[in-house]
Parts: sequence; structure tokens; C-alpha cells
Amino acid sequence: MELEKKVAIVTGGSSGLGKAIASLFAKEGAKVVIASIDKEKGEAVATQIGDNVEFVATDVTDEADIEKLVDATVAKHGQIDIVVNSAGIYFRGQENLETVTLEDVKKIFAVNFNGTFLMTKHTIPHLLKSKGTIINISSSLGVIPEGESNIYCATKAAVNMFTRSTAMLYADRGVRVNAISPGPIDTPMLHNNIPNPEEMKSYIDSIPMKRVGTAKDVAEVALFLSSAKSTYVTGSIYAVDGGESLK
Repeated sequence: MELEKKVAIVTGGSSGLGKAIASLFAKEGAKVVIASIDKEKGEAVATQIGDNVEFVATDVTDEADIEKLVDATVAKHGQIDIVVNSAGIYFRGQENLETVTLEDVKKIFAVNFNGTFLMTKHTIPHLLKSKGTIINISSSLGVIPEGESNIYCATKAAVNMFTRSTAMLYADRGVRVNAISPGPIDTPMLHNNIPNPEEMKSYIDSIPMKRVGTAKDVAEVALFLSSAKSTYVTGSIYAVDGGESLK
């Protein structure tokens, strides 16, 4: 029970990586608050995982929503120990900047970066009290430039630098901040954005390990970064990408 007596908030916890992280955290003894914009799916996931998990409908681009999430968590549990910023979006069509709109750019930055910033802003006062930890879910594309994902790459590069800078800012006050940088992981986001089987095969063949990862692969690293086993780790970006970033 690595996380017994800990309270964790996981954004984007209704599916994919967030769901896997929330499930593993609950199994390891944490009380977990899943935050997601998808109310129906979030409630179903919370029920599926079990008694230690609850759902709070949250739009991470809305500062008032985040304030309500944080206040509700502290009112019920009295503390926040772990924050996982897993909410994220991607859109196809970035390979042609002439058709990408400013609204597209604002939307993806609003979720991928602004949501991470706002969660950090509003949970830091509580994490300072608990000497807690933040885990930001980045991407291998925050390091590897990919033309057809150029806006997404920019959001994840921003998350990486925000992670390292925030870690530096709070290191001497007991709050650790790290990021996980997944490569191709078997989640709905991957399959929704690469629906063509031949395109998927070509992508997988380009990965040094010649396979996609699982959400559990990422969740296990999140568990390590949240546990007492990583108390001297901050400002790190852990690649969980089958070697993709080695290219």
C-alpha cells in the first residue's frame, strides 16, 4: 500500500492514462478524486474502480471549476498530497498550418497547458502543507518534433519546461514536480488519431521496441513518482516511450 493515507486528484481520469493511474493509486491505498469534463464516463469509472474513488465534473480550462474541485477535495478529505495533470487533447490536421485556426491553437493550449498551470496554481497551497507532489503527463512529442503534430508538440514542450521551472521554484519547500513523457500508448487517444491500420503499423515499426505501451506502464511510473521511493526526485521528465525519443 504505497499511497495509504494519501489524497490524489487525477485530471482526465475518466479514460486512458488518467483512468489507469487513478485505478492503481486507489489499489495502493490512496483516496482518489477523478476530475473530468465527461460526467457520464467519469461517474462510471469511479464506480468501477471502487470505494476509495469519487468523481467531480471539472473543465480544466475553467478556473472556477478548478477552484471548486480543490475546495471540495479539501473539504471532504482535509488535504491534497498528489496531483496528476493527465487531461489532454489532440487534433488532426496540424500538418497544414494554413488551415489551422487560432481557435484550434487556443483550445489545445487551454487544455494541455493552461489546465496544468491552473491545477498547479490552485493546489500548491495545499501541497506545501502536505509536502506533496505533482506529476504532469507530457509526451514524447514534447521532445521530438513531428510536423503533423506541431501545435501539440508545442503544448507538451511547454509542459516540460513548466515542470522543470516549477520544480526549481518549490524544491526547497518540499513540493516535488515531475513529468512523464509517454510515447505510443494503447489508449483511445492513440487509436482515434491513427485509425488507419497500415498507418498504425508503420508508426509502431518506427518505435525501437516495436510495440505500443500500455496505460499500466505509465501508471507504474506515476506510482513511483508519488511514493516514498522517489523522495529525491524532482524536475525530471521520465520517458515511457519504447525508445521513441532516442531517435
